[in-house]
Amino acid sequence: MTDKILHLCRQTLQPGDRIVAAVSGGADSMCLAHALHQVATACGAKLFVAHVNHQLRGEAAEADARYVCAWAAKNGLPRLVIRVNVRREGGQSEENIARQQRYQALIQACQHFRANKLATAHHADDQVETFLLNLLRGSGGRGLQGIPRERPLDGETKLIRPLLAVTRAEIEAYCLDNQVLWRTDATNDSLSYQRNRIRLQLLPQLRAFNPGIDGVLLNTIENLHGDQVLLDGITREALTKLTITSPLPFAPQALSVQGLRKLDPALQNRVVLELLPEFAGVKHIKAVLALLDGQTGASVDLPEGGRAYRLHDGIAIGERPPSRQIPDTQVPIPGQRRIGNLFITAAASELPDSSIFWLPGETRQFIVGSRRPGDYFYLPGGGKKLKDYMIDRKIPRWLRDQYPVFRMGDEIFWVAGLARDQRFAQPGPGKKPVYIKLITTGGKSNEQIIGG
Repeated sequence: MTDKILHLCRQTLQPGDRIVAAVSGGADSMCLAHALHQVATACGAKLFVAHVNHQLRGEAAEADARYVCAWAAKNGLPRLVIRVNVRREGGQSEENIARQQRYQALIQACQHFRANKLATAHHADDQVETFLLNLLRGSGGRGLQGIPRERPLDGETKLIRPLLAVTRAEIEAYCLDNQVLWRTDATNDSLSYQRNRIRLQLLPQLRAFNPGIDGVLLNTIENLHGDQVLLDGITREALTKLTITSPLPFAPQALSVQGLRKLDPALQNRVVLELLPEFAGVKHIKAVLALLDGQTGASVDLPEGGRAYRLHDGIAIGERPPSRQIPDTQVPIPGQRRIGNLFITAAASELPDSSIFWLPGETRQFIVGSRRPGDYFYLPGGGKKLKDYMIDRKIPRWLRDQYPVFRMGDEIFWVAGLARDQRFAQPGPGKKPVYIKLITTGGKSNEQIIGG
């Protein structure tokens, strides 16, 4: 057993690697840390130890931290303890919040040690439990393909899981053979947590029906992973074609309603899932797709503080809206300004992916902010109050202040994502071209360019 685990750890290392091992003090992570320590030097790699204290178990958690630090010191390994405060918010479970904060803390540890790899001790039993957890939650194919062996974590840091093909029994056998002591977390036996109920109640019943159920599920996960690789390519291609601009800085990603309607239902589900928060399931996909038949301004809440919005011609997915208006901000020509999630660039010469406006020649700056009482602008059919225009477009009251309005003094020349004033859409005497690029940042994508 020792040879198998050492071989798996050795396979994940390259000369020059700087690896942070996430060590809780339990058997899994102590096995990982011990095995990596045995092979790191010979592989030309440097090992560091990080421990995250969630501060949920009082003195027991402090004792875990002391044990990990003592073990690392005894073996000459640099170590770091990071404490986090787990607070429930946005309807998330304590488990999910703790997991998110743990990974954020581990990313900090990687930055602290300038590490290019983070190793966690997920193993084959975790893989089976995660499959069943996602199945019960109603996850799609992505959730059922299980835990990946490796994935990008942050920047140039990669998350690796050397023990994913090793069972819990094999890990404990390794620890006993190599005299590696470990700490026991009493909460692992608590039925308050869904994962524990799966391990302690559901899996024993499944094994009574089929003693080899773990192997069956692991093979299923492997097959689903292969299918997922193929389907991911098809999904990304469809997503690229369907992506349209969203005027909402807190929901910068949008899908074309017209394009989404044309997709096969199975591909609709996959495209929507691509933009949803990590813990979204089938019910959330259905809720988003129901917006295809909803009115402009309709919305549905999503996990992790997310929300999907029905736009005039699309469905935007992002965060829940701020309660405040966009503050009036002057933008020089040329120049740049950031307003929350909005990043605005103005230039007198052409910019890639920019919108062009023909403004009075003496214009040296403009203002970006929310709508104002009495706002009036000119469309192809004539003048109209901005309030009436938004009502005609069935934009709900709570959403109207979130559209960026561009103006010179009291004159509007652009309502980003909705319409532009026709007086400034064409060249004419005394006018000059001004190129404006508006990017909204946030959500899962890095940026979304708004035109029109």
